[in-house]
Order: sequence, then structure tokens, then C-alpha cells
Amino acid sequence: MANVLNSGTLDTLKTGQTLLTKVYKTKKEGMVQIEIAEKVSNPNATSALGDGFQTFYSFSNGSTGKPRRFWDPVEAIYLETMLQIPNLDIENGVYTLNPDTGKEEMQLNILNPTAYVNPQTGEAVELRMRGRVIETTEGRQYDIDNERYKINPSTKDPVLHGGNYIYNKNQILFVENTSDDLVLPHVFLASDTVSVTSKVESNETVVEEVDLDMI
Repeated sequence: MANVLNSGTLDTLKTGQTLLTKVYKTKKEGMVQIEIAEKVSNPNATSALGDGFQTFYSFSNGSTGKPRRFWDPVEAIYLETMLQIPNLDIENGVYTLNPDTGKEEMQLNILNPTAYVNPQTGEAVELRMRGRVIETTEGRQYDIDNERYKINPSTKDPVLHGGNYIYNKNQILFVENTSDDLVLPHVFLASDTVSVTSKVESNETVVEEVDLDMI
């Protein structure tokens, strides 16, 4: 099935589906950063109601959380080659400045984005983009220095695993199985029962994005 611009929305995204929401300009000429969104169920998550209860939204939509975002840099010409969308000009097309982020972005909203050409070899393929969650206590130095660790969105307290901060090393994968039913091998760390708040608290939720200044 061909990639189609504006074929999906975050509001209608279901578990197992992926949305290529947008691309951002970076400081490196010819390079952009893609953003995909995917609803991912955390097997370690527990309901405040206890076992045996499930909200209507969770039962009908398959996930209680908002879609997770995944980011990766890519050459604009390579992305165009992969997507095979007629007249799509990612490198020289129209970008809009987002006043909230200060970044220039181009909206795509492609449901279940799929690569149909290998940009390195020109070979015909059919590989779907999927987001894989990888939680770890070994953060990248940039994330450590900037306190980009996982927090409880309600209390703003750090979420800890074994007394350590939880960081993300998420990936965007290309998979041969294009079915929505495919379950990726995510890595979730079980959180401590009580978060230790003696460490420095962050006022931000964990950020998994590759910082554009680093590209």
C-alpha cells in the first residue's frame, strides 16, 4: 500500500499503527529529523484501580497512554527515495516555524510509513517503520548532563529503577512484517515502588528526541 500524505492523525491512531508525523530541519544541510508516533503498551504499567479493572478507553483503543514519539536524523533525499511519494520535496519544500519549539517543520502525517526503495542500493523493498522503546539506567552523557530522564507526569518526581534514573535509547526500526499485530521487543524497566526524591527533580517529561544542535 503506497504512502499517502495526511492519511492519519494522532487522535485516531490505534495500537500497532505508526504515524510519520513530520520532519524537522536541522543545522546540517540536506539533513532532516523525522518524527514518528506510535501507541505502545507498557507491560509494567499498573492501574490505580488495581487488578481486574480496565477503563473503557483502554479496552476499546488498546492503550491508555498517549502516542510515544521517536526521532532519528536522515538525509532528505534518502527519505524521499524511501517513501516514493510523487512530488514530495523534503529538502526544498515549504517548512513552517513552530513557535512553541522554535523549529522549522513540515507536516506529513503518513499512516504506517513504509520504505519501498533501499536508498543505498536502489533495490525494491517493503519495510515498515516502527518505534522501539528501550529503557535503560545507562543514559547518554548528553541526557545525563541535561537531566533528560523519565519522570512521573503527575508528581514530577523521577521514576527510578533500582534507585537509578531511567533514560531512553529508543530506536526507529525497519521491519519486514508490515502487520499492525506485530509486537516489537520493547525494553521496559520496572519502576521502584516508591521513587527516591532526594535527587534533583526535573520539570520536564523525558525527552527522547535527538537534539537538533547535535546534528
